Amino acid sequence: MSFASITVVGRLARDPETRMTQTGKQIVTASVAVGVKEKTQWFKIQAWDKTGDWLKDARKGDLVFAQGSLTIGTYEKKTGGTAIDAVVNAQAIRTSHKRDDSAVDEIFGAGQPRQAPSNDVAFDDDIPF
Repeated sequence: MSFASITVVGRLARDPETRMTQTGKQIVTASVAVGVKEKTQWFKIQAWDKTGDWLKDARKGDLVFAQGSLTIGTYEKKTGGTAIDAVVNAQAIRTSHKRDDSAVDEIFGAGQPRQAPSNDVAFDDDIPF
C-alpha cells in the first residue's frame, strides 16, 4: 500500500461548507491559502464525519492545520486553460480562530488547540523500508 501524505497550514479563503451524502455521511470542505500574494498555493480540504466537526465551526481567515492524504487532479478554468486541483482528505484538523501570527504557536503546541481523533492505520510488517 502506498499513498501521498501532506500537512497543510494556511488561512481559510471562505467559510467551510457542510453537506450530507445520500447515505448520511457528513463532508466539510474548505479552501485554504498557503503563502502570500502571487506565490499563494491553494488546497481544497475535505473532512468526513467527526473529523469534519473540527472544521465546520472555522471561519474565513482562520488558521487551519490539516494533515491527511493528497490527491492531485486537473480541471478546466472558467477563463480557459487547465489548472491543478490539490485535495487533502484530512485525517486530523486543528484550527485557531485568532487572526494574527501568534496563532501559529497555538497550532503547534502552545495553548489548547482542537484536534480531531486520529485514525490508527495498520501497516504490513513486511514493508521493506
